[in-house]
Amino acid sequence: HNRAIRLMVPFQAGSATDAAARVVGQKMSASLGQTVIIDNRVGASGFIGADAVVRAAPDGYTILLGTVSTQAIGPSLNSNLSFDPEKDLTPIGLIGSSPYVLVTASKMPYADLPAFIAQAKAQPGKLTYASAGSTSMANLSAQLLSTLAKIQLTHVPYKSSAQSVTDTLNGTIDIQFGSVMPVLPHVKTGALKALAVTGAQRMPLLPDVPTVAETGLKGYETGLWMGLFAPRNTPAPALDRLSASLTAALADPEVDKALLGQGIQAMRVNRGELAGFVRSETEKWSKVVKAAGIT
Repeated sequence: HNRAIRLMVPFQAGSATDAAARVVGQKMSASLGQTVIIDNRVGASGFIGADAVVRAAPDGYTILLGTVSTQAIGPSLNSNLSFDPEKDLTPIGLIGSSPYVLVTASKMPYADLPAFIAQAKAQPGKLTYASAGSTSMANLSAQLLSTLAKIQLTHVPYKSSAQSVTDTLNGTIDIQFGSVMPVLPHVKTGALKALAVTGAQRMPLLPDVPTVAETGLKGYETGLWMGLFAPRNTPAPALDRLSASLTAALADPEVDKALLGQGIQAMRVNRGELAGFVRSETEKWSKVVKAAGIT
């Protein structure tokens, strides 16, 4: 039991997923009486790290911080994936979801999301949005908005979120599906206007901003959800221990506060429902990917 547990984070240090892994990992270390080591294995939209966990010994000592990207979107974007996330990774439990904030520069004419949608309908393909690339969750969130609102927007991919925030601030880009931490300071100063948040509930950090669904697009919900996954065939006792430890960590008010500070909201999906949740998300996003023709 005293061997260290390696928690593979397939995204860079400083990202929301990395922050979540560190907060939860530290708490789990204490309850398990084992060190949880964070291993940032970056590349290929999270698949380098995920693949390393799939290939690891299924003994409970190597686990993955998986996200909607690695678990649900990968298969539809990548036909030659070296593994099947659903078959090869077993859910331990969800940590939460980091919804996006739909922002525009305050000087832009859109008072709210319905006003933006009306403008987009009047000028098909004229309005722009920024994201970190065609396979990014922010782009898929915009594609889902376009599908449900029946509008055409023009996608402008960026290498860095710092640059896309700058171009949204100066009005070069009409809207951005921003991660909460980079855009929050600009919303607080009033330089950016938050039109909506993409989660199922409002964000505690932005309680006055409506959800996209509240503005009239029923059923719209998106966010970067994340959880812990183990290699296939990991023994049930090991999964149970890890799951119980994760559940206890998430029940800790300090952990909850630290996650909310990163814009990560708890999700009420228990371990029994988790496989079904991942499957429904996989189906939802494969439709969006197909409709948008993203490869």
